Amino acid sequence: MNANYTDTFEHAFDDKGRITIPSEWRQEGYEARLFAFPSRSSCLKVYPESWLARLQERVSNLSFQDPSRQQVEALARIAQMVGWDQQGRIGVKERLRKQAALRREAVLAGCFDHFEIWSAEAWRALQPGPANLEDVMEKMGL
Repeated sequence: MNANYTDTFEHAFDDKGRITIPSEWRQEGYEARLFAFPSRSSCLKVYPESWLARLQERVSNLSFQDPSRQQVEALARIAQMVGWDQQGRIGVKERLRKQAALRREAVLAGCFDHFEIWSAEAWRALQPGPANLEDVMEKMGL
């Protein structure tokens, strides 16, 4: 599948740790099985299953003692598989919400091949500057 996560959405976690995935990201072409990972950026990074399959494929030929394989295996121990329910919500375990300082209000930010879940406070503190296509392309040398 080749869906792109774009745009930014404000949603809230409910008392059970569930948050609604934007309907735009649940349409045909988007994967229902997702994996949430803690990030050093103080957010959660959420990738579709196909991304994880590509990662697994890259390390499948490595020996069990290879440090790269061991790092990926360690990553598997902290990831959470999530899939949305009939209301379009995913449940995020408390340990992951705590690591990303997620309380009630959150921002879901598209990053093309994945999306991030930020606390509303952390997102505001980022103060992402206005971006436009031309500036980004110039910085990339395109």
